[in-house]
Amino acid sequence: MTILVIAILIENPFGSAFITSLTSQEFFLTHIKDIADYADKGEEKSNYYLATGTYKNQIDGDLFGIAEGRNLIIVQMESMQSMMLESDYYGQEITPFLNSLIDEPGTFYFDNFYCQLGAGNTSDAEFVVNNSIIGSIESYTYQLYQDNYFKGLPWILKEKGYNTNVFHGYKKDFWNRENVYPTLGFDNFYGDTEFVNDNIEGIGAGNIVGISDSAFFDQTVDYMKELEEPYYSFVITLSTHNPFGLPEFLQEIELRPEEENIVGRYIQSANYSDRCLEEFFDALKEEGLYDNSLIIMYGDHFGLTRADTDITKVVSDWRGEAYTYDEMLRVPLFVHIPGYDGNERISVSGAQWDIFPTASYLLGIEELDTLYMGQNLLTAESGFVPFQMHMLKGSFVMDDVVFEMSRDGVFRNSSVRNRITGESLNPDDYYDEYLKAMNMIDVSQFYLENDVLKLAILEGKGIEQINAELFGNVKISAFTDGFEVSADDKEGIKEVYEEIVRNIREDEGYYAALLSDDTYNLMTYIQDNYSGKTGKKGTILSVDESMNEDYLLFREHVYPVTEDIGMVTKIDYLGYNSIIVKPVPGSLTVKELSDFVSDNHIAGILVDETTAGIYANLQPGKDIMTYFSFDGDNDALMRAKVLGIEGIVDFQGEK
Repeated sequence: MTILVIAILIENPFGSAFITSLTSQEFFLTHIKDIADYADKGEEKSNYYLATGTYKNQIDGDLFGIAEGRNLIIVQMESMQSMMLESDYYGQEITPFLNSLIDEPGTFYFDNFYCQLGAGNTSDAEFVVNNSIIGSIESYTYQLYQDNYFKGLPWILKEKGYNTNVFHGYKKDFWNRENVYPTLGFDNFYGDTEFVNDNIEGIGAGNIVGISDSAFFDQTVDYMKELEEPYYSFVITLSTHNPFGLPEFLQEIELRPEEENIVGRYIQSANYSDRCLEEFFDALKEEGLYDNSLIIMYGDHFGLTRADTDITKVVSDWRGEAYTYDEMLRVPLFVHIPGYDGNERISVSGAQWDIFPTASYLLGIEELDTLYMGQNLLTAESGFVPFQMHMLKGSFVMDDVVFEMSRDGVFRNSSVRNRITGESLNPDDYYDEYLKAMNMIDVSQFYLENDVLKLAILEGKGIEQINAELFGNVKISAFTDGFEVSADDKEGIKEVYEEIVRNIREDEGYYAALLSDDTYNLMTYIQDNYSGKTGKKGTILSVDESMNEDYLLFREHVYPVTEDIGMVTKIDYLGYNSIIVKPVPGSLTVKELSDFVSDNHIAGILVDETTAGIYANLQPGKDIMTYFSFDGDNDALMRAKVLGIEGIVDFQGEK
């Protein structure tokens, strides 16, 4: 495997883009300005897009510093989708206050803006907004990376003399907030122990039952009155939470009988949230907190899932058009500057990681000496939003173009359309952009997984030192054992897992391959039963540290083998970055397979006598291994050697 620089695990197309972005980023000017000379091979830089490092080139605008010295109030609106705004439910306006705010002086409304989800939903939205790095798909970021070093918006503002605060009316330990907020740079967390719950039965519903938004905003303003200025207040609402319970006396939308369901309840909740937001604005004005503030509001994630066919039908019928995944992920963004006369609707595509640099621009911050992935949307001429969840990794929105990666993993089967006209477009014309989307997610995850901010900012290490520390020990080029096990064979899985962990403990150079007729379910079962993490999704998980240590070793030393390339991304999401593909004859051409392994975390190809002649001489544009399964047949083994296949494995247990 060829190692280039910190963002390159296997010679990967996103390396050059990462290098290019870092050369222009402020803090790297001191420590690793020579990064381009170190590894850039002269690849066409315009082929790749990364927003990282662009901020200093995006502050030459009329609004730079217009809110300098003001208090910053950011409101994260629970489950608020853009389709609720400027809409009516059979003649009843759903969000009259937000609709009026769109046209109010001082408002910039972004109507082509998207959430960026990982495994942590609401907490991921908080994380990406404050750090401009997308959260983990593997588990919720607030748990996995609570010990990382971060330098996001709260820390940047603290350096400017701000005190930083979070307001949320739910349990402080939920999503591990109380432990991670100090790491993110927040001074104070006002949670369930500070707020007096008005205990309205049925509000919020589900396992999230807390203070109503109305009471929450009222008490938040009381706390904010006592804060020393300037302050940053990060305000997280709660009431519009799935499955959207709302007592009858708070319901103002008259639903049709056939929509007394989750869709109707969601519409009721969105309407209630809108009323509470209006109360919040009124309270800010009454208490003298409005005029000296910069107010930003955005939706954290969707409320109505596209994956449920019943919900999709109801939403499509109500809206009179197909309910798509990109529409599901579209959330509103408001940037409101009291006292400013201008008003603008902006349709450049943006996402939650763009809020950090956009807010910094308005607050007059001249440089961002940290790592970040977003861009300033108020000066950007175009936008690019990659996705990693619900739409398969590689999917993106680029202004008016929506590219949805095919769920079978085959690029040619992807769909592309103009989001305004609905016109179908040719996927082949967007291959480079597909790579960009993959690259941006990979780079963001690399920042997290390797705590790169700590190495570069806190410890002041240069690129060569970081590279040596992270990649001093290169993985061996072949695995030492192959195991074939059924996802239904629980006892067999246990034996294989324990054997692999035992072998790793005895020899750190030991690597194994796992082949199954359903590899994804096999790896999911192993994660669920051996990761050491227990608890329901959405709750704080308890962790058996000793089990977790074994599991992390297992995941690092195992190469999952799959015949279904549509499962590769899902296996990748489980944390396996070295995956072997066993192609089924006739399923893919040599070029299609070559393109696929070049674009994904593929460590090798597993062939047998049937497929060796087709795929043995694959040239994917990066070094991968070709392994041959010979089942003890010496004649087949000799033919494999003639073909030049490097790795030989017998899945019956013989090396």
